[in-house]
Amino acid sequence: MPHTNASKESTTPDTHSTAKVSLAPFAEADFQSWFDHCTEEYAKDKQKTFGCTLEAARTYAQSSMQNALADGLQTKDNHLFKVIDEKGDRIGAIWIAVQTQFNQKSAFIYDIEIEGNERGKGYGRAAMLALEAEVAKMGLPSIGLHVFAFNERAFALYQSLGFEVTDYTMRKKIQPQK
Repeated sequence: MPHTNASKESTTPDTHSTAKVSLAPFAEADFQSWFDHCTEEYAKDKQKTFGCTLEAARTYAQSSMQNALADGLQTKDNHLFKVIDEKGDRIGAIWIAVQTQFNQKSAFIYDIEIEGNERGKGYGRAAMLALEAEVAKMGLPSIGLHVFAFNERAFALYQSLGFEVTDYTMRKKIQPQK
């Protein structure tokens, strides 16, 4: 993901907890392990949502990720950030892309993850607030994201941060006739 014009670090305190984080652009050494992890987690989410085999979900996820990040960290209009806690440890990652829709540029969060043992401590909220500051520095007026329906905790966090539902995608399973 390119980090052209991304600031060195962005620090924003969480107004709901004492958690504080900073965001720092990924280095080349950070990319491949994150990419592999992100692809696997995306596959698991797809499997959980659509009930397909993990193998099919992995094939889909690998293709989607390769297409989205065809040039790795150098992929145009994509930005990857490490989430750093107050001790200087990496506790998560955020991937955004700058998109244009209806002649308006905005940021879209493709991935945000706080490591499992650090969840529930306010770091997710603090990371989102730090990202807002970063996106504002980029001159972008909004941030969009997708959240899987089963991820109620994330949905509640995003709503508490002022995100609004813009549309719903729904699915109904039916019994096919043979």
